[in-house]
Amino acid sequence: MGFAAALVLAGCSSPAADAPATQTGGIAVVALTQEPGMLSPLFSTQSGANLTYAFAVESLFTTLDTGERVPNLAAELPTKENGLISEDGLTVTYPLHEGITWSDGEPFTSADLAFTIDVTKQPDTLAILDTEYSSIASYEVVDPHTIAVTFMQTQPNYLNLFKQVLPKHRFDGPNIAADDPELREPTGTGPFKISEWISGDEITFVRNEHYWRADQQPKLDGVTVKINPDLTTAVNGFTRGDFDLVFGMTAGDLDEVAEAVDAGAPIVLNEKPTSTGHVEWLWLNNSEKGQLGTPHPVLGDAAVREAIDLAIDREGVLNDVLGGFGTLSNSLVYAGVGGELTKTAPYDPKQAQKVLESAGWELGNDGVRAKDGVRASVKFQTISGDEVRALYQQVIQQNLKEVGIETIIENVPSNLMFGDAKDGGLLSTGSYDIMMSRAGKLPDPTEWMVEFETQSIPSGPESAGYSYAWWSNPEYDALVATVASEMDPKARAEAVHSANALFAAERPAIPIYAAPTAWAWSSNLSGVTDDAWNGPWDTTSSVNWAFAGTDK
Repeated sequence: MGFAAALVLAGCSSPAADAPATQTGGIAVVALTQEPGMLSPLFSTQSGANLTYAFAVESLFTTLDTGERVPNLAAELPTKENGLISEDGLTVTYPLHEGITWSDGEPFTSADLAFTIDVTKQPDTLAILDTEYSSIASYEVVDPHTIAVTFMQTQPNYLNLFKQVLPKHRFDGPNIAADDPELREPTGTGPFKISEWISGDEITFVRNEHYWRADQQPKLDGVTVKINPDLTTAVNGFTRGDFDLVFGMTAGDLDEVAEAVDAGAPIVLNEKPTSTGHVEWLWLNNSEKGQLGTPHPVLGDAAVREAIDLAIDREGVLNDVLGGFGTLSNSLVYAGVGGELTKTAPYDPKQAQKVLESAGWELGNDGVRAKDGVRASVKFQTISGDEVRALYQQVIQQNLKEVGIETIIENVPSNLMFGDAKDGGLLSTGSYDIMMSRAGKLPDPTEWMVEFETQSIPSGPESAGYSYAWWSNPEYDALVATVASEMDPKARAEAVHSANALFAAERPAIPIYAAPTAWAWSSNLSGVTDDAWNGPWDTTSSVNWAFAGTDK
């Protein structure tokens, strides 16, 4: 059972002396720090959309914190041994549980899975596609509870399909418009459904009276998601008892939470020291203003990227800002298949200066280096409203200043950073220099590695998706193709390791630290577990809901 899954079935600790130890009912309150433009995860690049998985949208398979996949909406895990994968490995049959219903009472069938594939195959689809959908050649609806999918090539990550299934009956057809209400407030099969969304204020989830698991009905009456764009304020409210959970809590907040626990705050803090969470990255724009093939005037120089890597005092960030929560890693893929934790570049500002000087970047009277009339001055941005992140952003700014690289901080809302090109998204249009955010922890490396493939770079202003680096490397593309098609685990891992080495050498992005795997929740919630891959907000979270009841 995942932690997200651990939010619905058990009772809550009651403060009353004469009350039973647990009780059902009540409303849990969750703070959301990054309000997305829409809540359908298949159409949104914003992490806030993933809260839908925690409450309303269910996936075919669940990923446990060990990386193991288990059936969820699917009745069985497809393997060659049970005959659900063909001998040539190209066709995978997905069986569904019978009796599943959508939250509006309509039956959930294999026709919905087929429709979801159809949506991803539209020429101008707005869906944010994982590579597994792109590799589908055809499908056959065998019966109302079975679909057989044939891939163009062997697909080792076939269990990544159908993280979200779209309800066919809620759409006019597979060519879905951006203003379709289902994109903003999706219909799901989970224990809760969206009741109301007041932008900038709150999102209300209520019990799904049609929830299909008769023996696992939610005990909470509902969940209220309070939109609080300032993370520091949200964490402060959590430690005071205003919220039961915070969506978007970071490693930088754990020190404050730990201090609150030591002071007697009613909070459960569970850290897993042997597990590594998302990495905080500097996304370096390798191209000039979204023009692939034209190097960025500063960051397009490999020497500048190397100097940035050497100039950052990562140990200082961990110890002085993050209270020791986190580890260091220099790997693109550090978790799941082929994952490895490799050493980061040493903190060596003198060597960084030598690298820049050797490459012709001369120090000016203003303390900023220049080459061929171009100053080493770049814009440095991250998501606004996160005071802890802003602290180590300033540490990095000072580190780079000491070697002659000027960074101008100009932080922005999440939807501007990750928005589509048509909405002026900075990553999708290439309109940035250095961006900072967290990403990368996935059980299978394919869907993470494709983020840096050439073909993932948006082709125009109407294209969906974004690029973290606007970087194109044929050798890397070939390694990703191997990882995406090779069924031999050893060969896949070797390709991942080669990609890690290439990524570390080229530095299209630079890791700062790896967050710890740790989750915190109010002790008013009883029966909570956190054994899903990404804790409470896992995109393949279990639906064996035990989100404890609460007296709030």
